[in-house]
Amino acid sequence: MKFIDGWSNMPMLTKDELVNEFADEVLNSNVNKWFKTSGGSRGPGTSAEELVAMMDATGVEKTIISALHSWSHPDTRPRGVFQATAGQPDDIFDGFLEQMATATTNHKGRLYGSALIDPMGGLRAYRQLDRAVKDYGCVAIRVMAAMFGEPYDHPLYYPIYAKCAELGVPITMNLGFPGPMRSAKLQHPALLDDILLAFPELTVVGTHIGHPWHLETLALLQKHPNFYLMTSGWSPKYIPGEIVHFMNTRGKNQVMWASDFPLLSVERAASDALELPLKDDAMQAYCHDNCLEVFKLG
Repeated sequence: MKFIDGWSNMPMLTKDELVNEFADEVLNSNVNKWFKTSGGSRGPGTSAEELVAMMDATGVEKTIISALHSWSHPDTRPRGVFQATAGQPDDIFDGFLEQMATATTNHKGRLYGSALIDPMGGLRAYRQLDRAVKDYGCVAIRVMAAMFGEPYDHPLYYPIYAKCAELGVPITMNLGFPGPMRSAKLQHPALLDDILLAFPELTVVGTHIGHPWHLETLALLQKHPNFYLMTSGWSPKYIPGEIVHFMNTRGKNQVMWASDFPLLSVERAASDALELPLKDDAMQAYCHDNCLEVFKLG
């Protein structure tokens, strides 16, 4: 079986104190309890070449990588009860995207780029999205409500949705309880219903199952033809049975595999996927075809 990985976090080695501060103080405060990704085990990072070698060893043809990001810059340090940010400064945003673009250029056809956009940056975020797609070749835009401190139906998200629809680029949205110690209600799947109705031209990919509201996630999949689910950061062996049944029946083309490396190793995410009780055509769609088609990686 060949795989296409819809989400691998930026693999490049970094000594950036801002990035490491975010990883150590925010992610590892709770995520390590579940994924065992402490600062020591996480190490200094992984090179693009090492990531491609992992892909080769596991049968992964293509991977969408996410650019580095930081909420620890003085201009973006969280503030307030919901820890909302003011968006990423352009110099930091472009620096991370340039690093990512180097990797995707050096491994053309294997690595593809995606960018996290913080809508709290307002017009600056709107322009960053445009550059991410047009200048850096990103095939996906990502938003994470728990990190921004505002729910997905906040007005500042809507220009981002409109721009993604205009550019024809899918947007991924983290759903359910986040690993980091941030508010879960900001990522309730039901928040997406009105968004999907308002933007039928927008391709939306929910990530991380939406636990514990996976039935609401499933209802969105059944209702909206422009909504998909990516099982990133979630070992396939723990995918709820209702979703597995959906994958075997009417939802064969709506659910896609991803590792969320390094939270899950590429090898584990792939091997666990192959243990799912899926029909052959559903397994092919889940592991390979759906991601290829949704993000236009062909």
